[in-house]
Amino acid sequence: MIYLASSSQTRAEILSDAKVDFKQIDFSFDESVVDKNISPNLYVLSVAKAKKQQFMSVHKGLKNVLFADSCVVCDGEILGKPKNYYDAFKMLMIQSDNYAKVLTAMIFLGEKFELLNVSQTTFKFAKFDEKLVDEYIKSGLCMDKAGAMMIEGFNKQYIIQQDGNTSTARGLNVEILKAFL
Repeated sequence: MIYLASSSQTRAEILSDAKVDFKQIDFSFDESVVDKNISPNLYVLSVAKAKKQQFMSVHKGLKNVLFADSCVVCDGEILGKPKNYYDAFKMLMIQSDNYAKVLTAMIFLGEKFELLNVSQTTFKFAKFDEKLVDEYIKSGLCMDKAGAMMIEGFNKQYIIQQDGNTSTARGLNVEILKAFL
């Protein structure tokens, strides 16, 4: 059994769907403490490392713990979680008729090893219907999502091209994790 150090319901669903035995330990982390003025790969890994450090300072000695973080990158800009309607609208309009990358960092602190991984999935999206963007934002589903992106929901209908795992885009590269469990 592993411990998922995260309050993410999506990551819990990914693990359940992949038949990974886990216990979720709710854990909130303020990502704004990590400097965004670094490369996106380094940024997302830095957030995952900071989560690990904060969590392990409270849960000393716990093993088989999984940490993860994701960010969306579009036009070279790291898109975090939207703060409000206008922030979400701006993020989604940047993705519309454009390429967007989802970077997901994962750290698994096992009993005998530590796995660090950054995975990427790139999407080419069609032009978004602004009325549907408005409805999506008002639903509230995007507010806890990096880049306001919900690849299994709103964004799915606009995918023209995908390069990489869907699990990475949802927040956890479970294919790589399972290879090490």
